[in-house]
Amino acid sequence: MKSLLTTAALLLTTTITAFHHPRAFTPIIPSKNVKLPSSSSHIIETSLHSSTISPGSNVKYPTMRGSEVDSRKIISEPLLALRVGHVLFAGEELARQSLEKLTSAEMNFEQMASILSNCAETREEGGDIGWVNLSESLDDNAYSTNAAVTASTETIPNKNPNEHLDLILPRSARKELLRTPTKPGDVIMATSERGVHVIQIMDVMVDVRKLSYVKARNNVGKKKSAEPIVYSNYMEIGISKKKGGSKLLSGVLGGALIDNDSNNVDLTYKIETMGCQMNSADSERIEGQLMSLGIRPLGEEEYLEDDVGSDESSSSNLKKKKREKRKPDVIVLNTCSIRDHAEQKVYSYLGPHAKRKREGEDITIIVAGCVAQQEGQSLLRRIPEIDLDTYINHGHTQVMGPQYANRISDLLEDVANGNQVVATEASHIMEDSTKPRRQSSVCAWVNVIYGCNERCTYCIVPTTRGVEQSRPVESILEEVKELVDQGYKEVTLLGQNIDAYGRDMIPKRKFSDLLRQVGAVHGLERLRFVTSHPRYMSLGVVDAVAETPTACEYFHVPFQAGSNEVLKAMGRGHTREKFLSIVERIRDRLPDAAITADVIVGFPGETEQDFLDTLSLMEEVKFDNVNTAAYSPRPNTPAATWDNQLSEEVKQDRLQRINEMNLRHATERRARMMGRTVEVLVEERNVKVPTQVMGRTRHGYIVYCDGDIDELRGKLVNVRVTQCQRYYLAGERVE
Repeated sequence: MKSLLTTAALLLTTTITAFHHPRAFTPIIPSKNVKLPSSSSHIIETSLHSSTISPGSNVKYPTMRGSEVDSRKIISEPLLALRVGHVLFAGEELARQSLEKLTSAEMNFEQMASILSNCAETREEGGDIGWVNLSESLDDNAYSTNAAVTASTETIPNKNPNEHLDLILPRSARKELLRTPTKPGDVIMATSERGVHVIQIMDVMVDVRKLSYVKARNNVGKKKSAEPIVYSNYMEIGISKKKGGSKLLSGVLGGALIDNDSNNVDLTYKIETMGCQMNSADSERIEGQLMSLGIRPLGEEEYLEDDVGSDESSSSNLKKKKREKRKPDVIVLNTCSIRDHAEQKVYSYLGPHAKRKREGEDITIIVAGCVAQQEGQSLLRRIPEIDLDTYINHGHTQVMGPQYANRISDLLEDVANGNQVVATEASHIMEDSTKPRRQSSVCAWVNVIYGCNERCTYCIVPTTRGVEQSRPVESILEEVKELVDQGYKEVTLLGQNIDAYGRDMIPKRKFSDLLRQVGAVHGLERLRFVTSHPRYMSLGVVDAVAETPTACEYFHVPFQAGSNEVLKAMGRGHTREKFLSIVERIRDRLPDAAITADVIVGFPGETEQDFLDTLSLMEEVKFDNVNTAAYSPRPNTPAATWDNQLSEEVKQDRLQRINEMNLRHATERRARMMGRTVEVLVEERNVKVPTQVMGRTRHGYIVYCDGDIDELRGKLVNVRVTQCQRYYLAGERVE
């Protein structure tokens, strides 16, 4: 097979000018009426390339309790551009009144722009301006056209890269935007000769290659490959140009693959996903990126045939064929670090693929996810065959953290040039440049917030997934609307700590408002969300579910322990009583709702009485299901260093006892469904009984019934329950 360096998957090096962010990283002072960064009140003059932290300084996510959690302060990367929208008002008072409607979710930004904006050029587009290039200088003389200035310096004036925006977002307003520390979802106010601009940051463009660690492979004794073709990114989004005979690559990716030979090569990939729903959603985004590069998923029954010589016993002298099962050209392992021995599982899985590479096969190995973020460069030392940590090489290798799940194509350029790549630095989350490859045609994940600002003493997630970064409401609504247009019936909103949605934005937003907005999308049948945190879950979220017809009567709220002493040691920030008050609210508003949870037993210092407190909480609530786990020490967590660890025998004994209770409660909860007629959304065929289909109730219970999957997939059917098992229901369809 051709080398990846000469195939359609070849990632040609793209030279992207490293624009340092010209905005000062300073606290934002909210205005009196609306918590909004009014730039006139806190502008700090800075030079064009000022930055508190240099992009190459290897700043990691905060790992200790109490450390900085504001992404505006800890993330200092080579930002290239901001995608912004605006609403233009004649005066400041009307602008602030409208902002209050925005923050209270009475209207979203696009609606406000289309109804209230004085800007005729952008009103029909919901206020969308496009990309603002951050290389624009704050120096008023930088783009001077004054003849005297030009003559004195004997230089040709530079062209302002944002000059085309002057009539829509004048330079005075852009200067305020560039001086104000922001992130996607933030809204600022800026003034110009046109009036008052309410500007929302919709997306960022980051040169992710500047954030990655690139290690050249040892090519001693090997023939040096030809110099890579160099392309330039002129920030003309979506436009291809030619200059001086050289093709210029443009577009948001900046470093995407150039596919000039797609008809002559057939590259395949295989992806293995470990862990939670967030990882499943990340894998869908990774697959979307790979498929956009012309790399397809490897089928289960694909074989290769090679000539191995002639058959001398045959008069026709036919050549013999050697038939062997095809192996993927690209291996992606999306890892999870929650459970014990996670790193060992990764090394074990990669062993056979590393062996292929050592034997000379042209294979790319990519390690993604939380173990990649946790281990970083050490993965390369342990398994030098890795390419993208996220790594790619002859073979290719890459190691990357979850924040780069939708930017693999950018990172693969260095891999394709024979380097190993580690991308684990903190970065603003960018909107997807390609569509995820969904694993279902009925139900879809939609990320609404990434990362976690909590510092639970046992949890590695803040270290591996970084600080909280909420997506703009408009981006979420746009994705959900597209899914509905494609025929999806159910959407699950995802967040490591979903109730924290919007608290990192300026002005702040509420998750309960987002629930109502998404639930109102026309054509959406069902809406779910995970995962809630008792510390932040407001009673308003329960009310929003009760008052939104599409929202399912299902809550996943991990309590982790029933003892206040253990909860305090865990750093959970809530008490047993707070958790039970949430359950009481749910039972009051939605008496038949399903409640599931997570719990840890055997936490350091947990006494028998503490464990009995956990059991008593479970008896009081009677969960529909609880994900149980015995405590295991994780790297970079305080609890792992404590000397009051419990023995494995104690942990396993408690795990067995709590599992027995969980099984009993799950059976009891499903038994109440006997004889009921329930609404089931059909998803797939029952793999064990092909004449049956599988779907879920609004409570999240799996249901099996007779039916043709080709006829029923994606439809809502009524099923009368005739059988209740521990973790599923069965019944017969009724009209």
